[in-house]
Amino acid sequence: MRIVYAIRHVGMTGGVKVFFQHVELLRKMGHTVYLIARFIDEEWSFKVTPEIVPDFTGKYVPEADGIVVTTPKDVEDLWKIARKRRIPLFHFMQGFEPDYTLERIRGDVVPEFFRSKDVLTRIRYARKILGWRRKLRRFDALYRLPTIKIAISPHLVAAVENRYGMQCSLLPNGIDRNVFFPKTDELDYSGVLKILSVGNFNIEYKAIPDILNAVKILKDQGEDIMLTRVSPADIPDAEKRHGAVDRFFVRISEAEMADLYRESHILISASTEIEGFGLPPVEAMSTGTPVILTRISPFLAFDAVHDYAYFVNVHKPEEIARAIMDIAGKEMLRSSLIRRGFEVSNRYSIEVIGKMLEDILQKHIKAGKN
Repeated sequence: MRIVYAIRHVGMTGGVKVFFQHVELLRKMGHTVYLIARFIDEEWSFKVTPEIVPDFTGKYVPEADGIVVTTPKDVEDLWKIARKRRIPLFHFMQGFEPDYTLERIRGDVVPEFFRSKDVLTRIRYARKILGWRRKLRRFDALYRLPTIKIAISPHLVAAVENRYGMQCSLLPNGIDRNVFFPKTDELDYSGVLKILSVGNFNIEYKAIPDILNAVKILKDQGEDIMLTRVSPADIPDAEKRHGAVDRFFVRISEAEMADLYRESHILISASTEIEGFGLPPVEAMSTGTPVILTRISPFLAFDAVHDYAYFVNVHKPEEIARAIMDIAGKEMLRSSLIRRGFEVSNRYSIEVIGKMLEDILQKHIKAGKN
C-alpha cells in the first residue's frame, strides 16, 4: 500500500504520538507511507520525521492509495483531494468533537471564564453558546461526509454510529513493550508513596485538579506522599500555586516516561467521559504499576472484567484519596491489580494494533478499487 498520513499541527501530545506510531508500524510492515504536516509547534525525539508542506493542496499531497487524517479541519482540507483522486479518506478519531461541543451547549461543562453570575458574563456566555452551535453544525457536516471512520475506543465508535448512522471501525491505541517493560522488583509501599499523574492541567476533561485535591487531603492528614506531574504543555501558575505537586516534568521522552512509571507506586487518571482512550493507564499497567481510574467508558473498555484498576467516580477527590491508601495498605489488592494490569496491557501491544490497522486500511482500499 501507498498511504499518506497528513496532520496540520505537530505538537507533543498523545494524539500526535499515536498518529506517528501508525506511520512507523506501516513502514516496518513494508508499506510506503508519507507523513506530511503544515507546522511543527513542538519537537521531541520523533521516530519518524514529517515533511513540512506549504499547504494541503494536490500539489503537495503525494499520490497514494489512501489518505489518513485525525482532525475535522484536516478532513475538510483533504476530502476534496481524496474525492478527486477517487481514493478513500480515513478519519482516525481520537476524540469526538460533537460531544465535546454539546457538553458546553447543554451547560454540562461551563468554562471557568464564564462561571461568574454577573450580567455581562451571562451575555458573553450566551454569545459563546451561539458560537458552539455554529461549530456543532460544522462538525456534523464534516462527520456526515462518506469518509472511512476509525475510532480508538468503543464509546467513540458508538457515538459515531448512533449520531450519524455510519459504520466506524475500532482501532485502540498501542504500546511498545520494548519501552514500557515491567519493573524488575516490586516497590516497597510502606514508605514514601510516589504518585504519578500525566496530562495537561488546562484540559478540563483530564480533571487534574481532582488528583491534586486528593493528594492534598492525604498530605493534610500527615501521609507521606510524593506527587509527580507530567505534562505535554508548560505548567500553568494555577497548578504551581496549588502546592500539592512535588515535582514537574514537561515534554519528556517515551523512555523517560517509562522510567517514571517504573519508579512510581500508583498512577492516577481522573478523566471525565470526554476522554478519548487514555494511553498512560495502559502504559503504566505494562510496567507493573497499579492504576486508579475514573469509572468512564474509555477506561472501562480496556477489558470486559473491571478488576484491572481501582475505579472511582468522576470528580471525587475523596474517593481517589481512599483508593491511594487502600492500594498502599492492602497487598492482596495491589498484587491483583498488578497481575490483571499485565494481562490487559498485553492486548494493546503495537504488534497487535499494527495488524488491525493494516487490515482496516487494506479492506477499504481494496473495496475502493473494485
